[in-house]
Amino acid sequence: MKNTLKLALLASPYIAATMPFTSPNTITDSVRDFSGTQGQNGWYYGYWDQSLDVDGSYDPQDDFRLFSHFGADPINGLSQHTDFSTGQLWFLEDGRYYTSLWAAGGHPHGTMDLGSYAKANHWVVRRWVSTVKGQIGISGHAGKTMPWGENWGGDIKFLIMAGDHVIHEASADDGGQGFTINTVVQIGTPIDFMIGPGSAIGVTQFTASVKAADGFPLK
Repeated sequence: MKNTLKLALLASPYIAATMPFTSPNTITDSVRDFSGTQGQNGWYYGYWDQSLDVDGSYDPQDDFRLFSHFGADPINGLSQHTDFSTGQLWFLEDGRYYTSLWAAGGHPHGTMDLGSYAKANHWVVRRWVSTVKGQIGISGHAGKTMPWGENWGGDIKFLIMAGDHVIHEASADDGGQGFTINTVVQIGTPIDFMIGPGSAIGVTQFTASVKAADGFPLK
């Protein structure tokens, strides 16, 4: 599976251009370690349905739902765009929601009028469960990559949570920007990388590479 995935990643010019540099002390990388198996390399792929959440606030223990579909989405057609995807992705319900995740990013869903599509505020959530204890550094890029049409013009929200704590929050209406943050984790701490609807939805890049923070050895 890993060899097949590696070939797929390298075959995409978009992935090759945006894959973060991984040094020997890289613990994990969201693009390099992406797979079609839940839990592989410590990564899980799912979503948060904010529309059905009574308090509207994300709880990583109760609100994270795993995707059950991985492969092509012939109705939405996101998997057909090799300029940003690797040909297969995680998705909720093809033709009803755009809620999906691929190696270098994802697509939230919103309540704007999208014809036959259902209206719901869905955040896509890529979770890594820490295999180390100590202070880690997380770096990557967050931004919209292809703002198609009026429904895709506007901002998208980004959130990173370590356990119950928000450690990074941003929004972007175009190409976005890089980020670097440090946080302390325990073995088993979930790190959630979240993309949510803002004034719009759209194709979004959100990558993350994790390593030991400079000067802080891990246990």
